[in-house]
This record gives sequence, C-alpha cells and structure tokens, in this order.
Amino acid sequence: MKTRLPAALLVCALLGGCASYMPRPLHPEKMAQALTRRTLSDPRLLRFLAAQLHQGGPPRWNIGTLSLVAVYERPDMPLAEARLREAQGGETTAAALPNPSLQLAPTYDTSTSASPWTVGPVVTFLIQSYGARPARIAQARAQTEQARHVIAVTAWQLRAQVSAAMLDLWSAQQAARLAARRAALAGRYRDVVEQRYRAGMVSAAALTNATLAFNEAELQLASDRRASQLGRTALAAALGLPSTALRGIAIDMRGIAHPRQPGRLAPLVHSALTSRPEVLAALAHYAAAEAGLRLAVAQQYPAIDIGPGYHYDQGDNKFILSISLPLPILNQNQGPIARARAARRVAADEFAATQTRVLAQIDQARTDWHASESERIRARQLREAAADALDRQRRAFTAGQIGRLRLLGAELVDVQAQQGALSASVHVRRALGQLEAALYHPFLVFHRSP
Repeated sequence: MKTRLPAALLVCALLGGCASYMPRPLHPEKMAQALTRRTLSDPRLLRFLAAQLHQGGPPRWNIGTLSLVAVYERPDMPLAEARLREAQGGETTAAALPNPSLQLAPTYDTSTSASPWTVGPVVTFLIQSYGARPARIAQARAQTEQARHVIAVTAWQLRAQVSAAMLDLWSAQQAARLAARRAALAGRYRDVVEQRYRAGMVSAAALTNATLAFNEAELQLASDRRASQLGRTALAAALGLPSTALRGIAIDMRGIAHPRQPGRLAPLVHSALTSRPEVLAALAHYAAAEAGLRLAVAQQYPAIDIGPGYHYDQGDNKFILSISLPLPILNQNQGPIARARAARRVAADEFAATQTRVLAQIDQARTDWHASESERIRARQLREAAADALDRQRRAFTAGQIGRLRLLGAELVDVQAQQGALSASVHVRRALGQLEAALYHPFLVFHRSP
C-alpha cells in the first residue's frame, strides 16, 4: 500500500497534464446560412466596432469603420491569426525539454537453478548538442514574429480592398449622376431639334444627329447605373457580406470625396522601406533561416543519451550507466548544414526582393499621382472654361441674343467637361489609394468638409 499510493498519484498527475481531443466538425449548410444572414446590425459586430473605435452609438460607415468590418467578417484575418497560433505552438515545442524514456525488458532463464528472472529498468535522458536548443527556440520565435507581421499585412490589404471598392462605387455614383444630367439635356436638345425640323428650320441629318446623341447618352446612363449597382455588390464582397447587407445603408464617402493630400513623402518612403510589415516579415523570415543554420551547425556534434538503471540479475543487484551517442565518422551533418546555408541565402535574397518590390510600388504610385494631378489640373481648367462659356450663353439667352438650342448645347458641353473632370479626379484618388497601400499611410480619409 505504501508503494501503490505514490504510484497512483504519479499516474494521475501525468494524466492530468495531458490534453484532450475535442472534435469540431464543419457543417457547410449551417455555415452557408450564417454567411447569407450577415448584416451590419449584428450585435457582436457592433460590440467589436465599439471596442475598436472607442466610441458608443451607431457607427458611421466610412472607410475606417468598413475596414474593421472586413477584418471582422472576412476569413483572411482569422486565417492569419490561426497561423500565428500555429507558429506559437512551434515555439512552445522548441522550448520543451525532451522527455526521458523508460526501458524495461524482463528476462526468464530456464537453465539456471538460481533465480531465473533478470529485471531492470533503465531511464534514458537525452543531452542535446550544445547550442541546438537555443537555436531551435530562436528559429521558432522568428517564425512567430513573421506570422505576427503577416497579420498587419492582412489588415492593411483588407483596408486597401475596401477603399478600392468604395472608390469604384463613388465614381460610379458620380458618373451616373452626370450621365442622368447629360441624358436629360440630350433629350431636351433632341426635342427642340425635332420641333425645328417639323417647322422646316433644320435638316433631317440634324435631327438624326440629335437622336443619336440622345441614344448614346441614354446608353451611357444605363451603363453607369449598372456600374453603380455592381459597385455596391463589390463593396459588400470586400466586406465579406452578402449584397443585401448594404441595402438601405448610408455609406459615408467623405474620405473618398475629400481625401487628405500627401505632404512630404520622403519620411514615409524611408519608413515603408524599413518598417513596412512585409519588410519586417521578410526580416523575420531571414532571422528564422539564420537560426536554422545555427541549429544545423550545432547538430553536427552528436547528442548523448545517458541512461542510469538497475538490474536484478538472477539474485544479484546490479547498477548500470548506459551512454550512447552516434559516431560522426561517415558525415558531420554536411547535407543539412549546406541546405540551411542555402536557405539563409534565399531568405536574404527574398528580403532584398521585398524591399525592391516595395520601392517599385512606391515609385509607380508616386508617378501615377503626379501625372494624375497634372491631368486633374488640366481637366479643371477645361471645366472652368466650359462653365464660363455656359454663363455667357445664359446671359445671352436672357438678353434674347441666342435661342434655346445654343443654350442647351452649351449646357451639354458643360456636363461633358464635368465628366472629364470626374474621370481625372478618379484617377487622382486611385493613385492616392495605391500610394497609401504602398506607404502604409492613410490618405483616403476625410480631410475637410464638403
């Protein structure tokens, strides 16, 4: 009884430290139903937004808030977090000490007159190679750090997708508004031409041209309205929601309509090249490869198994000490060392490639932004010239110097100039979106009141 109680307690302690398996099967039908029922009024989503935004009351559905919705709803972020937990599990594994092993081989000898039994437990402890465990821990920590930076990369990519979808929706809505104005003017212009044709004042060719212009304006209006509807669906997809979730939701477009203008870009460029999450993730990947090489070098020295034990050998008590180690005669771990050294070189080249890619993205976005700004200035000049011409035509029409047809023509030219200015402003905002994605600095946020 004295020996059974400690043994039972030891077994209970060992079993108590063991993990248990909990099945979690996936149910596609239930998951599909939950996916199609997602809304922006989900209480859990609203609590998440309140905690992240540090504010109460109903949220304003702007770029920042909708980016958080994408973080909450899209599977990209849970996947990145799961990979972080996987890396943290690898770190726990690397830090764990190897368990001792118990060897027990009872032997019964039928040819002896003494005690026929030979019984003896041997407990073997593994003494790892010098530096192997610290190198393994360093490698696991670097992999965890890499996974942590991937979470920041994922969050910023989700914001970029949401801002791009909002920009497409905003541009489609503005284009549809101008297209509706142009179609209305083209219809009135055609009606006036038709009246004059019936009065014999213009030719049939003039009526045909006016009708074709009206039909073209109507077709453009239908196309822009279709783009507006698709833009709302694309925004819902960027948020990880069904399209019905945005029905009746007012989207705050002030961050798109009035973006923050970039100031000095040099500090932002330097920060992106040195501390952008992709760069830090590549740096952590190199650190893991560096630790992998340290581990491979440490493993060229053999680990030692030491096993103290006791044998009851046919009535004799024998105490033994077992020592075993591999003999590095045929190889000294050259293959793994060469592979680890090559992996470190690959990681270094990947880091350089990452910085080069970041710089190329920044240069392309900055060039696009400067070119788009020049286009916007020119389009604004044309828009102002068309507005001045329209103002003069209106005064002339009021004074009876011109007819309604010429006034409608001037109004059509003004709307076309507005459409050109809208196209240029969309190019500027798209370039700003690419620039903020490259620099990890928000520009498509509300800057001034409209």
